[in-house]
Amino acid sequence: MTVYYAVAFLLFQISKIIERVDVLLPPPSLKILQFFEKELKSFRNFVERLDSKSRERMSASLQGISNTIGAYVDEYGFMYLDMNIIVEGERHEDVSRGIHSLVEQLKKVEKEYYTLQEDDHKEVVPSSRAVYTLYADLKNMFSRGIHSFVEQLKKVEKEYYTLQEDDQKEVFSSSSSRVISKSKMVGLCDQRRLVKDELILPWRDDIIFYSIFGMAGIGKTTLAREIFEDLDIREWFECGAWVTAGFEWRSGRERTSEEITEDILAQVDPEALKMVMGGSEEEKSERLKESLKGKRYLIVLDDVWNQSVGEYLQSSFPDNQNGSRVVLTSRLKYLARYASVYHIIDVRLLDKEESWDLLRQKVFVGVSCPPHLVDVGKKIAEKCDGLPLTIVTIADLLSKVPESLWIDVATKRKHKLFVEAYDQISQVLDPSYETLRDDIKNCFLYMGAFPLKYEIPKSRLINLWIAEEFVDHKLVDKTLEVNGLIELMHLAYCSLIMVYQKNIFDFLISLDPHIKTCGLHSTWWHFCQTKARENNLFHVLDCYNENDIEEAIEGQTRLSIHNNVLLALKHVYNSIEEICASTARSLLCFGPYCQYMVPVCFGLKFLRRLDALNIRFYDFPLEVLKLVKLRYLAFTCNGTLPPSISDLRKLQYLIVHPHLSIKSRGALFNLPMEIWDMKRLKHLQITGYDLPNLGDTSLQELITLLDVTTRSCMVLNRVPNLKKLGIKIELEPDAAYPLYCFDHISRLTKLESLRCVIVNPEFKLGVVSPVLSFPCFSFSLKRLNLSGMGYPWKEMRNIASLPNLEVLKLRFNAFRGPEWEVEENGFSNLQALLVEDIDLVKLKWAHGSFNCLEVLRIKHCYKLEELHLGNLPGIIEVEIVDCSPLTELYVKNNALEYSYIKNLLVRSS
Repeated sequence: MTVYYAVAFLLFQISKIIERVDVLLPPPSLKILQFFEKELKSFRNFVERLDSKSRERMSASLQGISNTIGAYVDEYGFMYLDMNIIVEGERHEDVSRGIHSLVEQLKKVEKEYYTLQEDDHKEVVPSSRAVYTLYADLKNMFSRGIHSFVEQLKKVEKEYYTLQEDDQKEVFSSSSSRVISKSKMVGLCDQRRLVKDELILPWRDDIIFYSIFGMAGIGKTTLAREIFEDLDIREWFECGAWVTAGFEWRSGRERTSEEITEDILAQVDPEALKMVMGGSEEEKSERLKESLKGKRYLIVLDDVWNQSVGEYLQSSFPDNQNGSRVVLTSRLKYLARYASVYHIIDVRLLDKEESWDLLRQKVFVGVSCPPHLVDVGKKIAEKCDGLPLTIVTIADLLSKVPESLWIDVATKRKHKLFVEAYDQISQVLDPSYETLRDDIKNCFLYMGAFPLKYEIPKSRLINLWIAEEFVDHKLVDKTLEVNGLIELMHLAYCSLIMVYQKNIFDFLISLDPHIKTCGLHSTWWHFCQTKARENNLFHVLDCYNENDIEEAIEGQTRLSIHNNVLLALKHVYNSIEEICASTARSLLCFGPYCQYMVPVCFGLKFLRRLDALNIRFYDFPLEVLKLVKLRYLAFTCNGTLPPSISDLRKLQYLIVHPHLSIKSRGALFNLPMEIWDMKRLKHLQITGYDLPNLGDTSLQELITLLDVTTRSCMVLNRVPNLKKLGIKIELEPDAAYPLYCFDHISRLTKLESLRCVIVNPEFKLGVVSPVLSFPCFSFSLKRLNLSGMGYPWKEMRNIASLPNLEVLKLRFNAFRGPEWEVEENGFSNLQALLVEDIDLVKLKWAHGSFNCLEVLRIKHCYKLEELHLGNLPGIIEVEIVDCSPLTELYVKNNALEYSYIKNLLVRSS
């Protein structure tokens, strides 16, 4: 095995011991392991810096290190993570001596390398004097102590920097003798190391497919190329091939699987390619299999677009059971799922320091940045939002302008240099956009109507899409809401949007990528705004320009206000009402929240969508009742709704947020009785209000009802098709009786999601007395979120029997009592469980329960002492945060027993 593989493998084993059982290790053992880990990492970095010439000259020494580590692993049992060897008396001393011996050997190899560099100009042939055995004079080695190794390390580092200085003075006879191979990639060192170790370490012997995924310009190809050309990778794999499999946009065609096969054969077996040239695609594919048979190979398919690559991956590469790997880079995340065994590496954006490093290196090639430009340069780099393509493009433009202009580039919101850069980048982004269906294109561009870096709630975005009639109702045999979610998921899987917040169970493998809020990267935001102008989709007003406003808004159907104060300017207000009176269909006030009222253009009589959540109204704006074509209405107001609200008979979405919570505690308001006449309502969200219990009409179209109190439950039989219900309860002062029960929930046979929260629960110490009678839940329920209810755990059996329940969230003493014991076969379909801020002491479950559970999260349960994680056949991830030290100790003590859990995290915040 190669020396990098040996060191990386040993590092992996040691880090697992430190990470999972650190509380069990006595201090000497822990310090020794941490010291060993540090020294191994240092040596690994040293090996990575060696060029091919140095590796060849030191091959005997490096192979000696590799053999020694192999013998060490066999002797001391790290292969099996046998943690007992660390704490047993005599064995402990053996391991300590062995560790220091091995560290000493690593130092000697490094010393040999630098000696060779000094003798390089004398053409001294290296000897094999650094090949040592692990067990030579262990006692003497140990007695020399740890400090001597640290001193040696410092000397080596000092010598290295001296060599670097000499290197710049051209002391060496030729450039081939340079110590370090300069990396072409800036940043992403953590992901580079992650992918490299994933490829080399023996996670599995069977063939594994890796997808390096991310948005255009994020550095997927650079990362893959850096790894493919890495010397350690080349040493480990017997053969390899790099093929660009992308869509050829200029020629208007895709690369065929036959062309890809020919490219791979040309690199792994050129003679075989000559034999089959002119043959059929099947013959070439079979020849490729023969050429790869028995070899450990690495194949990289760069810039993959076509879904048919899945079939190609499955059929073209033999599984030699020797750790062969196939890597593809793509903007399309879902392509990886076509392979039977895949790992997805989601390439991240650069952080601030990495962004500045890249910008500096590209602008000041071979020279240092002048000190007076450092601060302003960092601000410019930060404006690129971590995208390497933007940074490189800006750097190229920046290098051509005078330094005196840098401050303007850094401070002006829309400097022409960035506009020019975005225009250039659009050519790279365009293929991602052009692959979308026309209906999804509109959904995507519409996101540009929101302000830059705006965190858009998923539900708000999908509701607006539906109201704008962008969502294709023929997409699947589902509701428009489901189709909207599918389109949002598609944008996420195509690397077109940024997910700012995810729901706590985002790792569940399902249709929904579990987006909570999302938005656009600055490059895509500029792209969407440019395309929207070209297609006349919407117009954004974000600053006042008296001369241009009339021409800009003429003929526009959608206006997006990014600065709501503009509406207070008479010229702007009058221009919109006069010029757009007959054309405007959407008015979106997305600017920063205004706590003081600004006028809204209610004179746009054909308006169908009005989103003014970020504008406060003191009372209900009666002018809105003139907009009889409205389908979507959202605003902020503390006043009551008038009976004439029913004049808006086409309204489908009604959302009213309060301006702070200024009503008296316990005050309740009913919606006007006329609300029952609004037959087209689909989504109703009005905090602090309830449906009136008057009349006998129903709302057949209503599927979402949010932020009402339990009083609305009395009329749930009149909304029979409800799918999502949110109940928010504020207890009355000194309430001594249960509030209205909500047994009527069981009548909602189509209900899929229920959230019930008491915002100000009051519990008596040591007394389990719920404030609400326990409800009867509908069997259709899939997601249940309870908080502050104070139910005893015995009531949980009713929830455990729900056949379709997939997600259960219990927060802030939703249930109370010291012990929760799940009965046999309970929660047959539950996939995710969150327990947070609960006074639980013991949690255990019988055999056969939680059979489908994939994710378990327990947070802030400070009394929890006993938690057994056995009998969870489908578990993928367990996270325990800020619980009792006894719980953390127990889980860590049984870490090996729980090794089947893919992600086990125990931590304190």
